[in-house]
Amino acid sequence: MEKRNKQKFTEFLQQNGNIESIIDNENWETTQRGKHFNILIPSEILELKITTNEKIVLGFIYSLNNIGHITTMSNKRIAEYLCLSENTISTTLKSLQQLTFIEKQPKGYVLSEEVQQSVNSSKERSILLFFEVFHSKLPSGAKLLWGEYNSLSKGEKVYFGSRKYVSGRLRISESSISNYTTLLYDNQFLIKNELFSGYKFKKRSVVTKKFDRKPID
Repeated sequence: MEKRNKQKFTEFLQQNGNIESIIDNENWETTQRGKHFNILIPSEILELKITTNEKIVLGFIYSLNNIGHITTMSNKRIAEYLCLSENTISTTLKSLQQLTFIEKQPKGYVLSEEVQQSVNSSKERSILLFFEVFHSKLPSGAKLLWGEYNSLSKGEKVYFGSRKYVSGRLRISESSISNYTTLLYDNQFLIKNELFSGYKFKKRSVVTKKFDRKPID
């Protein structure tokens, strides 16, 4: 039997009336749909005492499971998609399994039943990370902070929650919040970052950048 490469297989499918979805699904994250994907992270995940990398990866798995998909991507592909190192992804997945937050099934990773029940019963505000944010070189903590800011700002309104409040919600130190806010502004993920202070008064107001999304055909 003649051996043929992947391109020949794709051509064979096209010639025989098959769509390319079989091939595209192998690397869906590189398509327009992948570039319009958002990571939804419920408050229950945000408030867990785990690393910021673990929160993003757990949110990624949750978001895929939430639309009926199992995470079948390789560690390398997940790393490239989330802009993390392959070693970080490997370590993070192992840690989440040990914590019993995720389970590895024959077809890929899913949330554990305990975590699934917890997030399904949530009534608190979640955060949404756009592709432009989670696919950036920002530290994971800064990505989560942008999601928190944008959950209320949405590129229009002013977010003025205190560092203490944000620290408790994201489990990030107050000093890191200050540093991440500056980083977000310097990298144009915020369009406003102003500090108002006076006698016994100190308040920071931020407005997130709005990302325009064109409908996918």
